[in-house]
Amino acid sequence: MPDRSTAIISHGTIDSKPTEVYGNGPIELRIGNGSAGATGLLKALSEDYLSQRSGLASSISWVCNHSRNTQLALLHDYVDIALTYERDQEAVAECEGWAVNHGCVFHDHFCLAGPVADPADISKASVIGIALQTIAEKRVLFHSRADFSATMWKERSLWEGLKLRPFEEGDGKQDWYRRTQYTPAQAVIEADKAGAYLLIDRSTLLRQAADGKVHKTRVFCEPSRRDDVLMNSCYALTRPDPPKAAVRFVEYLKSVRGQEIIARFGVEETGMPFFARVENGSAKRV
Repeated sequence: MPDRSTAIISHGTIDSKPTEVYGNGPIELRIGNGSAGATGLLKALSEDYLSQRSGLASSISWVCNHSRNTQLALLHDYVDIALTYERDQEAVAECEGWAVNHGCVFHDHFCLAGPVADPADISKASVIGIALQTIAEKRVLFHSRADFSATMWKERSLWEGLKLRPFEEGDGKQDWYRRTQYTPAQAVIEADKAGAYLLIDRSTLLRQAADGKVHKTRVFCEPSRRDDVLMNSCYALTRPDPPKAAVRFVEYLKSVRGQEIIARFGVEETGMPFFARVENGSAKRV
């Protein structure tokens, strides 16, 4: 597909090279995503998918970018499948005619996490809005990922819903609100060290806990229903003329076998799934 313009804005460098490669032999499929690759889910899915294939050996690559840059990686033919998390940006790609949305393939969700000691005293907050309002009023340390990821945009939308904009450069009074450039994994590790609250996706938090890198952080708010504002569902996009390998893999993701891999991922390590299958809506609460 030739280069074309788009209303989707690139933030940071769009990575075009594989972060990891699964299998043996020539790369037959390139998948773009962020957290599902970093937590190991794409590895588990790719290896299971390849184990069913007969004939010549082949492999699948994971190209790591945040959600919007993953869409742009699809546009520029760096990936064959984009697994993304922002419905409004996906709609832009569809309207511009360079992507087809194949719908939801699994669910992740956002969590408001923070120190076990809970210096803001938000443990009884009934909704995330009340919790964030309390953190702001008490000026308790909060770490924000200023990396243009889906997590950053979600966090900012939550603050804006409260008519607060601590993420804007201002008069220096937002000493409690610290913008960082950490990766998702680094973000939760550094917040754990600093005793800070943060918004983080469930799968990243569970991965770092399973790896023994987070010890003093707990979850205060997370969704319990499919339409919750904290849901972070993953959709699959391809180009209008996708390679057959991309079509087959999307079908596998939606199959009973693929959904079972998703539903079981992380259970052996933590006792709970990192993600939820499409029909379940949201995963068991942390």
